[in-house]
Amino acid sequence: NMAAYSQITSMEVQTSEDRLKAHKMKKKVLRKQVRAQHTLMRHEGIECISHATQSLVIANAGLGNGMSRHQLLRIVEEFGFVETLLMPPNKPYSFVKYGTAEEAKKAFDALNGKEVTLEDLGQNIVLYINFVEKVFLQSAAPTSLPPGLAVIEKIISPEEERKMLESI
Repeated sequence: NMAAYSQITSMEVQTSEDRLKAHKMKKKVLRKQVRAQHTLMRHEGIECISHATQSLVIANAGLGNGMSRHQLLRIVEEFGFVETLLMPPNKPYSFVKYGTAEEAKKAFDALNGKEVTLEDLGQNIVLYINFVEKVFLQSAAPTSLPPGLAVIEKIISPEEERKMLESI
């Protein structure tokens, strides 16, 4: 009887330890999610919001930290129709816009705090997700051109442009 009692007690301790671990993990994810919010606002002017929208910003999942477009698209497509996936160059975050806010909420619930392995680098990262009002297209525009690339304005005449367009 004493053995049965100690077994029950150790199971109770185990489940309360598990609950405590889960609680600590949730708090850690929330802390890091909030830190990601502040970093995005401070460095990029990207404002995160608390209510569900169609658009998410995914911290730690950008071209700047080794996430490939192919891998991220596979991850986010699981939760619904991806209208836009925007990965600004050299940034450690991405934007995804779903067809509906419900799909975005499903992705948020499933992916916030989720650990994934970067296919190209083999290292593990944790995704931190926040809702945004809209996908920021302007932040995707590179501020400078890649080395060796030059833009030459008005190199063809309006007439040449018209002919080119007609031939396409």
